[in-house]
Amino acid sequence: MFIHPKTVSDYNRLSRKVALITFLLGSLIVALYYFTSFSGVIYISIFYMISFFIINSILFTILLSLYVKNKKERKSIFFSLFILFLNVPIGYLYLQIGFKIYGHLTN
Repeated sequence: MFIHPKTVSDYNRLSRKVALITFLLGSLIVALYYFTSFSGVIYISIFYMISFFIINSILFTILLSLYVKNKKERKSIFFSLFILFLNVPIGYLYLQIGFKIYGHLTN
């Protein structure tokens, strides 16, 4: 059941949960390939990357607009934006690992 967030604290809570889920699922996918060497994981990871990139981008945009509008809550919104942004270098690392794996599979 999805409840539409209405307040800044709801969006903060949602974005932090999404950032955590994004990190955990990405790590799980990388670990799954590492331990099983199942090449089908690459297709799962492509779907994962596209869908969570879109979800994180939407949340980032919403939080950014809330940051501009709400001067009282800027500190908490900035922290949520920071947590979402932390997934970028981790996602880049996972992407580089995926390209190396894909390069080995195609050779």
